[in-house]
Amino acid sequence: MPRSPQENEALFDRRAATYDEDVRRPTGVLVGYEVSLYQAAAMILLAAGSEVLDVGIGTGAFARPLAADAARVSGVDVSAEMLARCRADHPSFALGMGSFLQIPHADRHFDALVSSFAFHEVPPAERPRACAESARVIRRGGRIWLLDIVFASSASLAEASEELHEQWDPDEIYPLVGEMDAALRTAGFSQLRWQQTAPYHWAVTGRRVT
Repeated sequence: MPRSPQENEALFDRRAATYDEDVRRPTGVLVGYEVSLYQAAAMILLAAGSEVLDVGIGTGAFARPLAADAARVSGVDVSAEMLARCRADHPSFALGMGSFLQIPHADRHFDALVSSFAFHEVPPAERPRACAESARVIRRGGRIWLLDIVFASSASLAEASEELHEQWDPDEIYPLVGEMDAALRTAGFSQLRWQQTAPYHWAVTGRRVT
């Protein structure tokens, strides 16, 4: 059974103090974490001064290179402790509580939305709504970049659960490429491009066209 929003908040509050250190030695479905961040970040092309939102910003690892490219970065997260760590390291970021299902920003406010390893925490039944909420805050012609634990098919997901059996989290229901692709297109994104970045990770980019 997927964790509740309250359980997720408590989990990431507990992990905040050691999260950056922990992901330097990733295990299980996070194997390849830093390589995936690097490859996904390389897919992102932004004009100087772009307004960018990172959903599930955590400690700010994915957003850091965007700020170096002169983008104006905002971020939301379900964990107050993660936001506190991010704020200490990145005082220029505009941060607040929020999630894929509740983004506390106006319609068409951002040129781009990015996220790493957060979308899979959305309950499966709510993922289409999460895609629609993402589209709501992106300007027409703006971009989305998502990196996450995603599987190409039910068969590849089943194979991973066998490979990682002792490290597999039964509370997680990971998305499939086809399901995410369909939800993003329904929400108004097109020109979707998928890239596998690690054994259990995929990145996708798309443009908001409506």
